[in-house]
Amino acid sequence: MEKRLRIYAAPLLATCLLAAGPAVAAGSGDANTTSAVAATADNSGPQGLVNEAVSVVQQMGKDPQLKQLMQKAKGIYIVPDFGRGALVVGARGGEGLMLVHQDDTWSGPAFYNMGGISIGAQAGGSAGEIAFLLMSENAVNNFLSQNTFSLNAGAGLTIVNYSANKQASWGKGDVIVWSDTEGAYAGASVSATDINWDEDSNRQYYNQQQVSPTAVLNGQVTNASAEPLQEALPG
Repeated sequence: MEKRLRIYAAPLLATCLLAAGPAVAAGSGDANTTSAVAATADNSGPQGLVNEAVSVVQQMGKDPQLKQLMQKAKGIYIVPDFGRGALVVGARGGEGLMLVHQDDTWSGPAFYNMGGISIGAQAGGSAGEIAFLLMSENAVNNFLSQNTFSLNAGAGLTIVNYSANKQASWGKGDVIVWSDTEGAYAGASVSATDINWDEDSNRQYYNQQQVSPTAVLNGQVTNASAEPLQEALPG
């Protein structure tokens, strides 16, 4: 319920501004401010994914150790809703977004689709939220290509699972995997496969006919509606 309230707070504000009439809108700031409120109120398409990612980051930030890892990360790949079915062995993935962390600031989100999640032989997982903390440049560089790629050992990456009770392995991972499904993946080998650049979502979000991963992640194109997510991530 808490997540639902956070996501729909922006639409409620936008509705109140419209109901109050032009006088209130004029006194509430410039046109850009009003436009940003209306954009973040959209819970469909790419903006809806950004809004959901804000909730994921806020949840992660409640764990002080996880928050420190986000501060150290060179990037983060967030999939707000992953997996389908009772057995998540090679389950269908979902839509995700990635941001680069540099000089205490975060880039705008770049949108990717994920073909699936491999959780070794582990069973019993369910749909939920998952985030991949990209701790090395090698992990980040995978996202700069428009080719299909995976986050796994086959890509030369070391993947470790986050646990609040285990700190020894964190420093050894190119990618640290966090999930809100507590205990389901303990001891399992988790990896993401068939990740590919979502051309349609990126063009729609940045209002560009052609947009590349480099342009988004280097800040050459921006969208003010991404600011709540960028600000939620620790610098």
